[in-house]
Amino acid sequence: MDLFKVGFLNFTLRDLADVVVVTFLFYKLYGYMKGTVAGQIFVGLLLLLAGSAAASFLNLSSLDWLLTKLTDIWFIFVVVLFQPEIRRLLLFIGQSRFFSRLFRGNSDEFVTEVTGALGELADKHHGALLVFVRNAGMRLYIETGQELHAAVSRRLLVSLFYPNTPLHDGAVIIKGNVIEAARCILPLTQNETLSESFGMRHRAALGISELTDAFVVIVSEETGRISVAEDGKLITGISVAELRKRLTDALAIKPIAAAAAAVESLRQGKREEAAV
Repeated sequence: MDLFKVGFLNFTLRDLADVVVVTFLFYKLYGYMKGTVAGQIFVGLLLLLAGSAAASFLNLSSLDWLLTKLTDIWFIFVVVLFQPEIRRLLLFIGQSRFFSRLFRGNSDEFVTEVTGALGELADKHHGALLVFVRNAGMRLYIETGQELHAAVSRRLLVSLFYPNTPLHDGAVIIKGNVIEAARCILPLTQNETLSESFGMRHRAALGISELTDAFVVIVSEETGRISVAEDGKLITGISVAELRKRLTDALAIKPIAAAAAAVESLRQGKREEAAV
């Protein structure tokens, strides 16, 4: 169905839907990168494309030729300049929470140990930075620290972040129920809108959450406040109870009691079928 016709222009509902979808995608993409260096580069690329279209429409041959040459290699610019953002986007698309829920090896006992340690660290104002691996590989960052391959426990986590100990500075990376490494170096965020009141731990936590799908927990040494970083977003000042819920949801952990009830229900159903 045609909405209107003006000379050679034939605008249909399909064209309208196309314009709306493209506009929405550009809006979301700009919102995703707003406040970062990539956002400024993105605006520059849009201006370059707009200038190329305008030069072609106005028959400015020299300017059109120059801008066309630049836009011909825009794909290479995008790959090089937006490498971290593209990597994070592909990780987000490729990750499957459904399968992680089925095969996650953690338990609510694991969450109790972790939250207990973080609560104790917060009470003592001992700074901490914990990175929980989900689907994206972290080998590059694990190799920057001291590899431990130790089982997670409250006492071990508290001792790792005790002030002035050899491994207290840097991040602890946890995969499954295992502490892979301590004193790891993480990339800092390039988000220019982040308040200057946040220190290196918060900037490193936000940085790794921008590049991977990791779930990160921070304890402030100055205030003792607990914060979490996920998908490039930082949430500060959460309680231990809220941390427990967020960690459980982030790692797709099903409480042991609920899992046992589900198994028992399944068994009961099989018994009833056998009786029939």
